[in-house]
Amino acid sequence: MVGWWAGEGGTLGSLLRMAAAPLELGFRMVSGVWGRMYDSGMLPLQRAPVPVISVGNLTVGGSGKTPLAAWLLRGLRDRGERPALVASGYGQDEILLHRRWNPQIPVIAEEDRAYGAWKAARKGATVVVLDDGFQHRRLARELDIVLVAARTPGKVRLLPRGPFREPFGSLGRAGVVILTQKGREESSLDVEGRIDPFLRESPVKVAFVPSGWTDLTGSPADGPREEFLAVTGIGDPGGFFSVLRETGGLVGERLTFPDHHDYGWGDVQNILDRARGRPIVTTEKDAVKLAAFQSQLKDLRVLCLKVEVLEGEERLWRHVEGVLQARATERGRGA
Repeated sequence: MVGWWAGEGGTLGSLLRMAAAPLELGFRMVSGVWGRMYDSGMLPLQRAPVPVISVGNLTVGGSGKTPLAAWLLRGLRDRGERPALVASGYGQDEILLHRRWNPQIPVIAEEDRAYGAWKAARKGATVVVLDDGFQHRRLARELDIVLVAARTPGKVRLLPRGPFREPFGSLGRAGVVILTQKGREESSLDVEGRIDPFLRESPVKVAFVPSGWTDLTGSPADGPREEFLAVTGIGDPGGFFSVLRETGGLVGERLTFPDHHDYGWGDVQNILDRARGRPIVTTEKDAVKLAAFQSQLKDLRVLCLKVEVLEGEERLWRHVEGVLQARATERGRGA
């Protein structure tokens, strides 16, 4: 997350926030008009041949859309469906992660998500999971799952003045709202109180918790037992550092890059210089891009996370199964 969005940066940060205020107003007006045109039917929706379930959020990065979407895909497959993942193609690290986590599930990178859903159906998919689709209104979906991170900022500032794409009121469009936290110890009570007036029902609660360590090849590895350098290029680096502390109290030096950072030789040299022979740890999202440098980063460990549903798992799957059954009934009537 950009530091001055969170109130950092001192005088310069304040000036940047002031300068971005007119741009935020413009963004709010344009996105509001666009949304009302879809709500009123002035802009048509494109309907896919199979059910579409969107996993999205209100802010830029950091809510855990990618691991949650991967978990949902596995759950659909275990229930006998043939799911496919459709994403915009922006942020190739997320596409690579999906292909690594679920190699048997088709992943379609397509800027035109409606066309991507059609291609998924042609490939035999019975259901499409749309990664980061809440703001992609043109493609009709049977269910909107919206993630809200426990670390979501208190002040709702829209782009480019802040990280919000939409205000909390937009949660009224969601069929399911999921509160996400990094580790089991992080509290979501504050943000839960702020979003409660906009919810149709109680939120599902999910934690991303450690599931083990690997090296850059994906082989099991031991976690660090000494001082280390933590390298991240993700939307919520603070959440990763919190999970590290929860994993045996690990605390090390931090080296952060912007979200979706494309690592080059200069970055790798910088990492090695900063590590000074110490072990290097990183996220799975960063690892798929750093894998090209595994011969240089021989002592790099990757902390893997898994989805742990704390509350509401049965309710979530009831919504998912409901839309699948509704589309099956609809097809039966058409036949």
